[in-house]
Amino acid sequence: MKSINISFMFRKEYSKYLILCFSIISSLSITAQKKVLDHTVYDSWKSLSEMAISNDAKYAATVVKAQEGDDYLLIRNLSNKKELIVPRGYNYLITPDQKYIVAQIKAPYETTRQAKIKKTADEKMPKDSLVIISLDQLSLSKIPNVKTFKTGKDFSDYLVYTIDDTLKIKDKAKADAKARTLIVRNIYTAKEDTVKNATDFIFSRNGKSLAVVTKPEAKDTINKPCVIYFDLDKYNRKTVSTGKTLYKNPALSDSGERLAFLATTDSLKAEIKNYSLYYFSTHDDSAKLIVDKNKAGMPREWNVSENYNPEFSKNGKRLLLGTAPIALPKDTTIPDFEKAQLDLWHWQEPLIQPQQLIELEKKKKQTYLSYVDLEDGFKFYQLATEQMPIVNISDENNGKYALGTSNLNYLFDTQWDVAARLTNDIWVLDLNNHTSKQIQTGLQAELSLSPDGKYLVWYNVNDRQYYAYSFDTGKEICLTDKLNINFWDEKNDTPSIPNSYGLGAWMEKDGAFLVYDAYDIWKLDPSGVKTPVNITQNVGRNNKLTLRYIKTDKESRFIKNNEKILLSAFDNASKKHGFYELEKSNLKPLIMDEYIFSSPEKAKDKEVYLFAKSNFNTSPDLFITNNNWKTDTRLSDINPQMREYNWGTAELMEWTTFDGKQSQGIIYKPENFDPNKKYPLMVYFYEKHSDNLYQYSPPAPSRSIINIPFYCSRGYIVFTPDIQYTTGHPGESAYNSIVSGVEELAKNSWIDRDNMAIQGQSWGGYQVAYLVTRTDMFKAAGSGAPVSNMFSAYGGIRWETGRSRQYQYEQTQSRIGATMWEAPELYKENSPIFFADKVKTPLLIMHNDKDGAVPWYQGIEYFMALRRLHKPVWLLQYNNEAHNLKERRNCKDLSIRLQQFFDHYLKGDPAPVWMKTGIPATEKGKTYGFEIE
Repeated sequence: MKSINISFMFRKEYSKYLILCFSIISSLSITAQKKVLDHTVYDSWKSLSEMAISNDAKYAATVVKAQEGDDYLLIRNLSNKKELIVPRGYNYLITPDQKYIVAQIKAPYETTRQAKIKKTADEKMPKDSLVIISLDQLSLSKIPNVKTFKTGKDFSDYLVYTIDDTLKIKDKAKADAKARTLIVRNIYTAKEDTVKNATDFIFSRNGKSLAVVTKPEAKDTINKPCVIYFDLDKYNRKTVSTGKTLYKNPALSDSGERLAFLATTDSLKAEIKNYSLYYFSTHDDSAKLIVDKNKAGMPREWNVSENYNPEFSKNGKRLLLGTAPIALPKDTTIPDFEKAQLDLWHWQEPLIQPQQLIELEKKKKQTYLSYVDLEDGFKFYQLATEQMPIVNISDENNGKYALGTSNLNYLFDTQWDVAARLTNDIWVLDLNNHTSKQIQTGLQAELSLSPDGKYLVWYNVNDRQYYAYSFDTGKEICLTDKLNINFWDEKNDTPSIPNSYGLGAWMEKDGAFLVYDAYDIWKLDPSGVKTPVNITQNVGRNNKLTLRYIKTDKESRFIKNNEKILLSAFDNASKKHGFYELEKSNLKPLIMDEYIFSSPEKAKDKEVYLFAKSNFNTSPDLFITNNNWKTDTRLSDINPQMREYNWGTAELMEWTTFDGKQSQGIIYKPENFDPNKKYPLMVYFYEKHSDNLYQYSPPAPSRSIINIPFYCSRGYIVFTPDIQYTTGHPGESAYNSIVSGVEELAKNSWIDRDNMAIQGQSWGGYQVAYLVTRTDMFKAAGSGAPVSNMFSAYGGIRWETGRSRQYQYEQTQSRIGATMWEAPELYKENSPIFFADKVKTPLLIMHNDKDGAVPWYQGIEYFMALRRLHKPVWLLQYNNEAHNLKERRNCKDLSIRLQQFFDHYLKGDPAPVWMKTGIPATEKGKTYGFEIE
């Protein structure tokens, strides 16, 4: 009841605040033609999700998501422009024959909300439905109370769904694993078949076979757990195994003729269960055991693992499974209340205790790859070992070769060395001869196994070159050492080894692969015979265009040799986005425009593309082009209300920083900007922002930062400067870039330099905390999750991952470039807390008590120092919240407080109660202090 009361009280206080907002808006609307954004508009703003186009390009679909409330599924017939809106539709698929869309429908938002308020029991909560939509007619039929559904990937006569008949189970994992009634439905005839107590089911890729696992309730003395195989072509069902206590993890070959699953005869109450692998083919009468702990080749004291889903190789000749050492059962000789509870940190452990604890469940479920040769008497081969835990078989698990890797010898160094995470020992396994050979020790590289399994290629992060290793010849060759080209990130400004620009794709038959430089795309021959070719012919570099390959066929493993390929393009000067086309050696532009385009969805059988486009003052909508962007057609209008509001414009600004570097930033102005007026200035920053000139930002409750269109609409200029960093001096770098940019911008008569503010989160929050110790040019500042003391932060933990924070200061974002004992003066220079006495700017800090990235004591340290010095400072600590807020109710709360804080200092609005007197602990949850006294 407490959480409901809090929610009610928040809405009550929020309503009081909105009355104040409306009175302000009413006065503003007298002089303005368009409305001003306020906190009531958030829920009406929508976004696009799950875009898809049918193979024949006849239909397009997308989910239009509400920030809070009911989504809807939008379906368009692209020929006759007819449209169908399915209220609350989501999680849809187009059937392989392109005749139907199957989707789930959520229960109405308000119905679910009211049920939660009434504390409705789980089994009585509103349920999802299933809808089957005929695309020809744009008609639909609904099925109530559906939990999950599936259909075949390549064949769609049948649909399988489960009934949501959840009992009242508090543990969600147990509720999701509960046995349910399963329905097999013929999509065309609507004829249905029922399987009771199903816990898992799977289609073959071709959709012609189905496997179902059942688990009747313990009190059911008639029905037994079993595995049922369906031949959907002939539509017959066959129980292929029964009598075991538990079945799980069914797998079917692509053809559907082979089935595998795990089973145990151990008691359901047994803590450690011994599973075995069973196999069935359509030529068998029933499934047979093929692997257990006594299988020849199984390591001693190992067994089949339940934590790996068996899978067939693409050709169905191999059956892959996971194995693991048999776990020891829990010691029950000593009761829990008499056992000591502690975490023991040891200086020589590869990983520190917090990281081990975060990764504990993953470690418990560690499996090691093995396989059964189905064509050779079900022989078993163990591939991965505890010394070589990761093994990948080439050519969709059909290949002659497998790649083994291990980073176990280098885990200790990951505490401070970023590159250590890329460090591996590497083996090649010959699956024909069943031999292995180690080919690299301590290689720091980004690896790629070729699709057909002929080559291993890698980018060596130390010498910054690409290499290839031929599995057949055993030869290694450097492919790029003769090129005077940088394949590494030339803009890397952290004290670490730069990453590569990346590998784009492989060509067919492993004949070549594509890699990127800063602008262009290169084709490398892994055999080393052919000279590397710049396939974009320096068009990228000569025009400052970044060109990148777009995979338009999600199923493809490689680019065909004569295939026409689509490239994304970004103009680094103008910030425009667009597409190029490459056919053989002919590269041509398709479109470059002042928009951001989503990655397009291509119709499989036609050259038709579905995509979204937007810019700062244009809401994202769905578009289609059938002539390579010569023209496009808009298919949606998801935010028509945007036209009613004063929005904003975005423009690029360039200047020279205090330390002589060229920098860029974006100036956002109100849509009704008047150069003869003066505007308060809001400055937001986080590393680089200028490449986002055309990025759309919807009005939304803040997770941590200001909402740019919200402040523009309300009469602010917003400035987002890029920051040019120098290793060892991140704070000074921020000062040189940000303050110089603000000084340059403030030369304009329309900037009210007496009313300027800054706001940032995380690394941006740190820079705010630092800047207010260096300048009093800002009238107010907002700092989210700031590091205030680099000494204590250096020795801290990122609790979300359990990792040490040391690497951040030595090699990555914090950019000190040295340990604390090597350069203590740098740690002090860049720690705002040591200069807290210099702060003259009122500061609003947000730091939440479940922050997994920056320990929240960093915010406390700064608050306590400023409080001790009698500086105006507030600390927002959202309970059980993360680095960036997750709960929407808290996001709304922060949005109001940010606006009230900045409006008070920059616009002269009265201070609300929470700023004037705070909220005593006795009033927590009863009042929010938004009101003006």
